[in-house]
Amino acid sequence: MNSVNNTNPYNDLGLNRESELQTGNKDQLGQADFLALLTTQLANQDPFQPVDNQQFIAQMAEFSSLSSMQELNKSFESFASSMTSNHALQASSLVGREVIIPTSQGYLSEEGGISGRVSLTQSAQDMWVEVKDAQGLVVKRFELGSYSAGDLDFDWDGLNEHGERAAEGVYNISVFGRVGNQTEQLGTSMRAQVGSVNIGGADQRILLNLNGLGQVYLDDVQEIG
Repeated sequence: MNSVNNTNPYNDLGLNRESELQTGNKDQLGQADFLALLTTQLANQDPFQPVDNQQFIAQMAEFSSLSSMQELNKSFESFASSMTSNHALQASSLVGREVIIPTSQGYLSEEGGISGRVSLTQSAQDMWVEVKDAQGLVVKRFELGSYSAGDLDFDWDGLNEHGERAAEGVYNISVFGRVGNQTEQLGTSMRAQVGSVNIGGADQRILLNLNGLGQVYLDDVQEIG
């Protein structure tokens, strides 16, 4: 008895394997390939030694698992894309608004000043602010006084020690104070205006483009003004 079935299992399944092979090589087997191979195996089996039922069930279970995993991957990809788009849409509403980020740099525009914040974990006495330009020269120094633990906001009006308007640009803002028996430099956060928003990097995280200060991740923003 001839155990070879000459019918084309791909055509029986509505598949055109030959056209797939002509259009290009495939690195991975898809669901259609799996079904075609399984059907070919059944069509060409020895009738006196048919495929064992347990083996057949195991192959079908493998196919079912493969199909489920592919569908699950598609669902996760769709969900991730939706979440990224949603976050980008929400972040776009920040354009033109002020945010507070952990940094010691502030951008002075043609008008206005620079605002910042000191977060005190304990009380500090005789605090002062020191403003330096890009060359490291002290432009302004002013007192803040003494405060207990908590957040303290401060502002520099953009005028130098001579009462003249400082040049537009990036300035380094340092805050010092006496904590206990020694003077320390205290951590600062600065206010900055969001110029634009984009999704960057392989991780597709949201990036805020701050006027004059470059990019920061949305995750790093401490407060939205």
